[in-house]
Amino acid sequence: MRVYPEQFADHLKAGLKPCYLIFGDEPLLKLEAIDAIRQLASKQGFDERHSFVVDAGLDWNQVYDACQAMSLFSARQIIELELPAKVDKDLATRITEIGKQLHPDLLLVLSGTRLNQTQMKAAWFDKLGQIGTYVPVNHPEPRFFPRWMGARFQRFGLKAMPDAINFMCHAYEGNLLAASQEIEKLTLLAPPQPISVAYLQETIIRHAHFTPFQLIDCLLEGKVNRAQRILLALRAEGTEPGMLAWALCRELEQLTELALAARAGQPLVEHFSRLRIWQSRQQLIQQALTRLPFGKLQQLWQLMARLDDAQRRFDTEQAWLMLQTIALGFRDATPLPLLEPASC
Repeated sequence: MRVYPEQFADHLKAGLKPCYLIFGDEPLLKLEAIDAIRQLASKQGFDERHSFVVDAGLDWNQVYDACQAMSLFSARQIIELELPAKVDKDLATRITEIGKQLHPDLLLVLSGTRLNQTQMKAAWFDKLGQIGTYVPVNHPEPRFFPRWMGARFQRFGLKAMPDAINFMCHAYEGNLLAASQEIEKLTLLAPPQPISVAYLQETIIRHAHFTPFQLIDCLLEGKVNRAQRILLALRAEGTEPGMLAWALCRELEQLTELALAARAGQPLVEHFSRLRIWQSRQQLIQQALTRLPFGKLQQLWQLMARLDDAQRRFDTEQAWLMLQTIALGFRDATPLPLLEPASC
């Protein structure tokens, strides 16, 4: 069963499942989901909790001993396993074995980073998902972020005007933990309600946090205005232009190779597999290929050459200007005015 974070509190009211799978890249949502499980389990007599980080140094005998300890001490226990990004065959087998040992006095909580479609189709995940609950704890999509922000205000007994909600979304996009902490601080100030943008501007500090990968996804979707905001935030956080240039170069290499394959009439499915492009990203890339003709990709490569030149000369200002220009180029097929359009 799949349950989203905003539904999880109501889901737990129906009682505990034998196991929970908490996977995603948003630390706040992951922490809150696991904490909610712990609190309910504690009320139901799960007095012992054993947490393990699965890595090369883990002693699995300790894990198995913890799973079997109930028969000796008659205690209800929680077993928590934080999994690595890649679950190999050996680890999958161990997880499956632990799943076979589950009973009413043993609660299993697995957590880790975001799963792709292939991982969610794995046998171990499917078996545990049938008897337990999968909670994807990822950052809300931009269109759903205002709803999450509004609910977070209500959670702390606050009301905010719609434009204040949008302001908070822009200020804390990519950093839910900072957003939640800031809203919690507002409760101590007893602000006039509904809270206005003017009040927020006077009282809060912006803490938006992004990664180069979020920037790339925005560009593939053609959301260049949001991409410009991400670039500004990354620069403010001290991100090096070279890191972004590397990510852009890698993405353009894939787009160009796929565009050439499409022009040759070759099916892209085979190329997706060879390039190890996850199914979850294939749709984004196809959107970009539909929007950006081959000639536009050639122009973006010319801009990348200018970016590379700026970095070689340690011209940081020019490097950031080229990054912003390249980002604009992902909007559509229209050639950028800074260069003559490349011939197809």
